[in-house]
Amino acid sequence: MDSYIYTNWRGQQFVIDDSFIDDMKKRMSMDDGSDPSELADLTPELLMEMLPTMESIERYEQLEELWDGPVSQAAG
Repeated sequence: MDSYIYTNWRGQQFVIDDSFIDDMKKRMSMDDGSDPSELADLTPELLMEMLPTMESIERYEQLEELWDGPVSQAAG
């Protein structure tokens, strides 16, 4: 079993291993109705490659929400 440590932009660390992947697949299936077979190829290695991009996209979307929020509208 391969195990990796991912450190996010806040310095939090997460162990990415087969158990983490299994839990993630279950959550995704329950949360958005994903077909588990669509997630069959997800591995710790693949997730480690994808996480920096996923995190960047999430941070960008959060910033957009802040820019579109009441503070930016009041300043405009």
